[in-house]
Amino acid sequence: MVGSTKYEIVQTAYVKLVLHALKHKTSAVNGVLIGRVIGAAAAGTEAGTAGAASSGGKESGGGNVTIQILDSVPFFHSHLGILPMLELALIQVDEYFASLKSGLSIVGYYHANECFDDYELSSIARKIGDHIARYCPQAGILLLDNRQLGALSKGGTKKPVVQLYVREAVRGWRQSGPGGVQSADLVLKEATANSILTDYISEHREELVVDFDEHLDDISKDWLNTSLFN
Repeated sequence: MVGSTKYEIVQTAYVKLVLHALKHKTSAVNGVLIGRVIGAAAAGTEAGTAGAASSGGKESGGGNVTIQILDSVPFFHSHLGILPMLELALIQVDEYFASLKSGLSIVGYYHANECFDDYELSSIARKIGDHIARYCPQAGILLLDNRQLGALSKGGTKKPVVQLYVREAVRGWRQSGPGGVQSADLVLKEATANSILTDYISEHREELVVDFDEHLDDISKDWLNTSLFN
């Protein structure tokens, strides 16, 4: 029997990735999702990203699985397709969370397209998602959905303003929901997430988000964004 997979994202991780996209509205942006896999298929997440090219990874089996997304790390707004930059960022994130000994690792990827009305998962997003899925088979991709973001600005949605994509062995990355993957679902852990996001947008707090592009230009800038929610 094929089980279900739930992607549960906490408020801070969700708000941070949306603010990152809003800071660079005319550029594609990306980042990674940090968390842990709970359930039958958790054994596939042991290897770090630095070893992803050789570790392979197992296909997830039956049973219910929850991917807890507890943080997000903004990566780029101008170097999305440059492999050395991506590898540098992945290694630094891997080493940092491994040093915490908290059991947290990269469990997914997020992406926002350059064009406001582009709702398709790009080839770059698919390739980076494939790279991450080689060591975390349950990894998901979150794609910013500007239609839901527009509804949020009008106070009309409680849904996440991102689309969830999951990787199937034969058909590759497919969107969850009607007409797509029925066995996977994205939920906001806190019911207040969109309300908090709306408040932060009104405060223009997106200007405080620091990504790896900015950190590499000035290493004093904090890519962990520890002061974003102060």
